[in-house]
Amino acid sequence: MELKLAENIRRLRKEKPMTQEALADALGVTVGAVYKWEADLSTPELPMLVKLAELFDTSVDTLIGYESTDNSKQVIIDRIYGYSAKKDRKAIEEADLALAKYPNDYWVVLAAANIYSNFGVEEKPKNKAMIRKAIALFEKAARIVPHDADPKYGKLAALGSSATLYYFIDEKDKALTMLKKHNEAGIFDARIVAMMTMNGDTSDNCQWRIVDSFWRTCSDIFNTSNALLLFYKNRGELERIKTLARWSIEYVTSIRKNDDPCFLDKMIASFTMAESYAYFKGGDPDKALNLMKKAKEIGDRFDQAPNYGTDIIKLFDNKSEGTLVDVLGKTAHESIENLLEIIGDKKFSSAWRNLNK
Repeated sequence: MELKLAENIRRLRKEKPMTQEALADALGVTVGAVYKWEADLSTPELPMLVKLAELFDTSVDTLIGYESTDNSKQVIIDRIYGYSAKKDRKAIEEADLALAKYPNDYWVVLAAANIYSNFGVEEKPKNKAMIRKAIALFEKAARIVPHDADPKYGKLAALGSSATLYYFIDEKDKALTMLKKHNEAGIFDARIVAMMTMNGDTSDNCQWRIVDSFWRTCSDIFNTSNALLLFYKNRGELERIKTLARWSIEYVTSIRKNDDPCFLDKMIASFTMAESYAYFKGGDPDKALNLMKKAKEIGDRFDQAPNYGTDIIKLFDNKSEGTLVDVLGKTAHESIENLLEIIGDKKFSSAWRNLNK
């Protein structure tokens, strides 16, 4: 560790400002003593260091240039992830030190597991020894989850990470078995079908799992898009509403099987209304009205021939019967009315109702 006492005495003296003679007088020492300190030819005794620190309104640690390392547990964890984000292998060293100090702390064990996982998987060829250490740490983490831990980082998450790593060390059957065993509420559906297809599975069971996972993913995308649209509405970020609404419309349009009326039209109508709202609030009533008319046209088309079936995606033939449900309402117009209530803009709602007279 490099100390900077001589440099700091000289710098702080000049910042005061004081001459070497003035500093010597203040401390009751010779000018020669001050010169030697600043030239790094000698070092003040501890009582004199305290006097210097008091004179310069600083701490002894700062005076000598000692930068203490904050070793509190959370700071260590943050430092580990900080190194990891930079792909700096100091993360591994920090993880090992943290494990030595806190061998049974869940968050330390989880951080170390993530570090060994990241570096082990990214090496070419993959570092199986490092991956195995990550597996052991994830499985240990799953056994010591604190009762107040966010479920997002709890037992299932740790076991899922462990299972995924088994795949990377060619224990593929074990990986799939673990994921299926712990697939509560379908949390690992996407990983399971990915592994099945990478293993060359072309069975109907595999296809059924993929379709089911696809619908879950679509549902998450739509729900997240709606949440983000309302978030931007609450913050008044109109340009982002336009961008997200347009992207959502284009995404839904790109996956539909054909132009026949289907459940996706309800979504498109709602997203179009969100886009209309952004232009309405942005001072472009003509554009807003045109989009509102388009939303009405799409909604009318669906409500005249409603189709709630799941066989509407062009990526596959749906082999299972099922219906889709929109929490905003059964019909497209009910969905739009409920959306308007959530938005809570009287003028915008009035414009819609005038259009529907």
